[in-house]
Amino acid sequence: MIKKISLVSIAILIGLTTFNCKDKKETLTKAEQKTPVKRALHEYGNLTITVDPSFKNLAQSLANTYVTDYPDVKISIKEEIEEKAIKDFYEGKIPLLMVSKPLTKAQQQHLYDLTTTKYIDSKIALDATIFITSVDNPINAITKQEIKDNLYKQNPSTTFVYDHPNSANFNTLNEKLKLNVDAGSKVTAMGTAEKVIDYVQQNKKAIGIIGLNVLSDKIDPKVEKYLEKVKILAILDDKGNEIKPTIPNLKYGVYPFYREIYILKNEVGFGIGAGFSRFAGSQRGQKIVTRESLQPYFIYKRDVQINQLQQPLQ
Repeated sequence: MIKKISLVSIAILIGLTTFNCKDKKETLTKAEQKTPVKRALHEYGNLTITVDPSFKNLAQSLANTYVTDYPDVKISIKEEIEEKAIKDFYEGKIPLLMVSKPLTKAQQQHLYDLTTTKYIDSKIALDATIFITSVDNPINAITKQEIKDNLYKQNPSTTFVYDHPNSANFNTLNEKLKLNVDAGSKVTAMGTAEKVIDYVQQNKKAIGIIGLNVLSDKIDPKVEKYLEKVKILAILDDKGNEIKPTIPNLKYGVYPFYREIYILKNEVGFGIGAGFSRFAGSQRGQKIVTRESLQPYFIYKRDVQINQLQQPLQ
């Protein structure tokens, strides 16, 4: 008898519980009922990556593979001249940036004061500022002194043309040559690397200044067409050696206008920016760097010891 009562009690209790659960479920809003299972933040959502124009090809290649792994992620690439992009970054306006240098300590502090977020920078590759000219121009190399003697001059013997003023190429060249550009100095810039290529093709003696990544992927049909119009100049060292912007010469710091490519991140938590940054430094990401004919930063040990270098110049 006691057992029968207990069984009846249990049955009643289960019935009440089921009724209550059903009643609660019916009171949930449609939005609450459709709430998805929580996923890692780097696996879905939208992200805009701001890049100096000379790094656009690399950024796009990395983004294309990342969104293949995470199809619920949408990545947009926005081109912005390096100096302006860095300013927007430390003002807290953009979350992820690909440029040729990290923030200064003052810029880091300014960003932290605005956002209370400590930014992170990651080196992912070695690129270079290169010099191009028409395939009809008989010269194949120039010296650093020739560049110094003609840049920013009113009546240069050779016209040098940038892609953008205040770009990564502009900063690299001035830093490596230790040049100060005074206000009012003549800076000739076309606006895009493509326009520089067109300019030097039309002006056979002119020399264009662009990023290696623009012409590095030689299996790209677009690059193949560019290289029918222009050639990349070597840099003559003091001994008369022609130094080309090849991967070995980037790896060992021989080519004088090499530069690092950085990803700067200002993001709370491990979101798409962190996921993308980690992917770019992973083995797969570094293989994409290699496919772009740039020097990966993490796959190979990189020693810059120019004075002790025994490697052949290529």
